[in-house]
Amino acid sequence: MIDHRYNKRTLLVLAILLLIPVLFILIPRHTFTKKLHSVESTPKDFTDTKFDGVPTAKEICLTGVDGPYIIQKNNQTVTVNVIQTTNGFEVSEQKIANKADQAFLCYVDNAEKDQFSFRLRQSYEIPPYEYPQPEKLMAISDFEGNFDAFYSLLVANEVMDTAYNWTYGQGHLVIAGDMMDRGVNVTQCLWLIYKLEQAAEKAGGQVHFILGNHEVMNLHGVIDYVEPKYLAVAMELSGDKDPSNAYSTLMSKNQELVKWMHSKNIMEKIGDMLFVHGGISSELVQSKLKLKRINRTARRMLSKSYALSPLEDKEIRLINGRMGPLWYRGMAVKHGKRYDKATPAEVQKVLKRFKVKHVVIGHTPMREMGLDYDGSVVKINLLQPKTKFSGKAKALLMEDGVFYSVNDFGVKTPLK
Repeated sequence: MIDHRYNKRTLLVLAILLLIPVLFILIPRHTFTKKLHSVESTPKDFTDTKFDGVPTAKEICLTGVDGPYIIQKNNQTVTVNVIQTTNGFEVSEQKIANKADQAFLCYVDNAEKDQFSFRLRQSYEIPPYEYPQPEKLMAISDFEGNFDAFYSLLVANEVMDTAYNWTYGQGHLVIAGDMMDRGVNVTQCLWLIYKLEQAAEKAGGQVHFILGNHEVMNLHGVIDYVEPKYLAVAMELSGDKDPSNAYSTLMSKNQELVKWMHSKNIMEKIGDMLFVHGGISSELVQSKLKLKRINRTARRMLSKSYALSPLEDKEIRLINGRMGPLWYRGMAVKHGKRYDKATPAEVQKVLKRFKVKHVVIGHTPMREMGLDYDGSVVKINLLQPKTKFSGKAKALLMEDGVFYSVNDFGVKTPLK
């Protein structure tokens, strides 16, 4: 005699198994991201923002100047700016005949109404993942569209002058991820990095823009931390009323800044220092992936579906997972119930694996910049002021192999 209870149970189990792939397709990208990386006791983020989470329809509006967005549209180059008029802020589009000969203006959304010009690169080459040791190097992370603090540090420490000219000679400037999200001058900060990158190369210096988890989320259209004014631009340009769909369209490779970011690395070795946004876990060390492979996989990941890629590719699952270099916090703190802080022995294995003496990390916010593990780990993500030349903005400075904390008055203090 057939037991119908077991037949019903079997059918129910099969139905659930069949539904699981469908659910992953239907789950919004931002929801998947939060579930993948969130934790009950996440280390405190000192960023003073009210826009963590998808904003409401009322919050999505044009609130300040922005741009330019340089976009290929219907086989033409179009520049898009948000400009201020007597009626508020409006999106302005202009067709460009020859973008190679064009000098573009970038207007900053700040009290001083700063502006600077830049020209486009002819092409975007993949940068090296390893560089010789420079005599001097300045590094920041997690500025998240904070133009005023960024500007102040660059000027006070003679990386550039007030006319936005590179003045750092053969020195190196490192941005260790997370220039995107939360702030109101994300586009402007990106264009300034873009401009200085070209100027530094001509002078024999170098600008390193190393991607963080927030750049990756933006390039995948994840809008959990996007300042609402950028969603407003995206919705107006695309005509799509869904902010997530509209922002995904804005973050396509038709946009010049997006093409540029797709060429970037997520880890770089500079002399005896390894720069990475989050940190290096034992899992990454045990994978035996080399720097070249890690960066190549990360660039491949940028072109994949954010929600599905962790399921279909083991290397991507590691690199973009909670133990990967974009998200791992264990070199800075114990991360809730998920994992303990790395042991000194684990950190030594990282140094040995990548043949460096120091790992420089951002991602996890600290109250003070400092050295850990007897100087093997340098933690540089700090709460930064929102105003110019306050004396409170800080960056990492390396001169002749010695680490300092330097502020936006140009005062340097040896790191301890």
